[in-house]
Amino acid sequence: MKYFSAILLGVLGLIMMACSSDDLTEADIGKDYFPLRTGQYQIYSVEATVYELGSPTTSFYQLKTVVVDSFLTTQGDYRYVIHRSKREDDESDWQYLDTWSVQMDDREIAVSEGNVSFVRLKFPLRVGLKWNGNEYNTLGPDDYQLETIRESEVFNDEVFADCISINQHDNQDFIVYLDQRREVYARHVGLVYKEITQLQYCTQVGCLGEQIVETGLIYKQTINAYGVE
Repeated sequence: MKYFSAILLGVLGLIMMACSSDDLTEADIGKDYFPLRTGQYQIYSVEATVYELGSPTTSFYQLKTVVVDSFLTTQGDYRYVIHRSKREDDESDWQYLDTWSVQMDDREIAVSEGNVSFVRLKFPLRVGLKWNGNEYNTLGPDDYQLETIRESEVFNDEVFADCISINQHDNQDFIVYLDQRREVYARHVGLVYKEITQLQYCTQVGCLGEQIVETGLIYKQTINAYGVE
């Protein structure tokens, strides 16, 4: 009995180590952070500031994404068709914007934004995991890194208890070109927050290092509502 108890404690210890907050279990590779089914939708508040010739223009609108169809690929995986729409406020009608598609398998999730594909997640998820988000396009290598798992986040006064966050880029260049991008996904909800800051600064004599923006984008996309239609 004494030896049995020691073995049992050892097994329990291994189970607890396998279930650490930095990794998911082998059975749970992380697909629930990007749920896909026909009728699944998310509605976001968007704030976008665009710089052209040094002049910023800020717009506010709502963005809706909804899975409208799915089909089996020749590789045996499913591809999901997503329609995106936008409107100015709650009283306005949705206006079709464009169509994206998503392909998921046991290795990754790839999102085709128009004609450009990005690897949004790699499986199995674990803290510190890195991958090339531009693996399937010609934009050049772009290292993404999964920073947190099972963290609590608050957006629009709603608590999302189980989130992952992905650092897509953070170059900390405040002299020539600042590029900072981050996404947060909640389990059973999908993308709940996205932010992009890409600013091209003036590098001419007299303005170099003054953080004078010539062109660029500051974009924030925050979840408002979600569910299945």
